[in-house]
Amino acid sequence: MKLSSRAVYGIRVCSLIATEQKTPVALSVLAEKSNLSEKYLEQILGSLVKGGVLVSTRGAWGGYALARGVENISLYDIISAVDDVFTVGCVTVNCGDGCLHCCPEKGSFADIEEKINGIFKSSSLADIVRGREEI
Repeated sequence: MKLSSRAVYGIRVCSLIATEQKTPVALSVLAEKSNLSEKYLEQILGSLVKGGVLVSTRGAWGGYALARGVENISLYDIISAVDDVFTVGCVTVNCGDGCLHCCPEKGSFADIEEKINGIFKSSSLADIVRGREEI
């Protein structure tokens, strides 16, 4: 499984915001520290605000801050705000009669999808921040 660049950058920018001493954190600071263009980062940040992970403040002292504490933001929250969370295409496709019997693997794929998404739901931004601090 591979996370999209938007998902990886979303997690990265949230962890940067969590570790910054000053909140809110300006877009220019986040772009510099994450080595991303402001235009691209602004799209990701907009999705994170819309998804309820971040809040934005306008003005001279404005920027982005976490909407809740790091323990209360899951990786699932971040990834689903910027991209699709792990999905197996055939699991989400309706066979026509609502059954799970389109292919013999569909039930297994649904179980795998549920387990992987469960890992993202049980992993918090705090886990990522602790990992950053240990480096």
